[in-house]
Amino acid sequence: MRQFVVFQSLWAMQTEPGPLEAQLDRIVAAGFDGVTDHYWKTADVQRLHAAASARGLQIEGQVFPQSVDDLAAALEVISRYGCHHLTLQADVRPRTQAEAVRLIEGWQRLAEQVDFPILLETHRYRLTSDLLFTLDLLAQMPDLKLLADLSHYVVGRELPEPGASEDDEQIRTILRHSWGLHGRVASSEQVQVSLDFPQHQAWVQRFTDWWRYAIEDWLRRPDASHSLSFTCELGPPPYAITDAQGHEISDRWAQALKMKSLIRKVWDDCCAAR
Repeated sequence: MRQFVVFQSLWAMQTEPGPLEAQLDRIVAAGFDGVTDHYWKTADVQRLHAAASARGLQIEGQVFPQSVDDLAAALEVISRYGCHHLTLQADVRPRTQAEAVRLIEGWQRLAEQVDFPILLETHRYRLTSDLLFTLDLLAQMPDLKLLADLSHYVVGRELPEPGASEDDEQIRTILRHSWGLHGRVASSEQVQVSLDFPQHQAWVQRFTDWWRYAIEDWLRRPDASHSLSFTCELGPPPYAITDAQGHEISDRWAQALKMKSLIRKVWDDCCAAR
């Protein structure tokens, strides 16, 4: 039976009080299934794996490779402990498709050697920064597995609202190649906006529709893995908008809980409609 798991980003918890263990207790009590965090340094991996496992939490690991060797070194550590999946924020900015393909093929060869999925995240100032460049990569490498954080394409390209049909189809192409999701609502001008403000509701609905499309597509795949993940990734300042005193203008923890409820309802609705 296929499952849906919702994670909370530990990056989003940086401004919360208490040590890692206290934060994980809060995450468990709120009903999350796992956490997302940097995951390649031996001591950090050991501590997070032990603390998360003791609480029944799964882990989405994040690494930031600049080369094939970088990922190989990280996997030497990660493979001893495992994770739900590993997300690559490829910290390179190739100017040519050939250079990008060479790197990705090297990472894919390594991915074949481990027993957890390795996904390439869509993210600004990374290999996947440009939407059209990434679409061209997918045309060459249709088996490339992505982790979709759509907020970066919305703000990076200043996608308009209401949207153009071409823009939506390009986003849907990304989603058809995505095997995990990061949750954040952006607007044309801001990478992270409040879910509650009236002026943002068109964007909340648009992201919800995209996520629904991603879930529906994943459920139709004959080769889908046993569980699809969605990370509530509401970052601290400067991602979070602040006032003149540097105070955040919305409650990110409350927003994460709202996003968790929203996406679980979308999942339930998608399953009920099958």
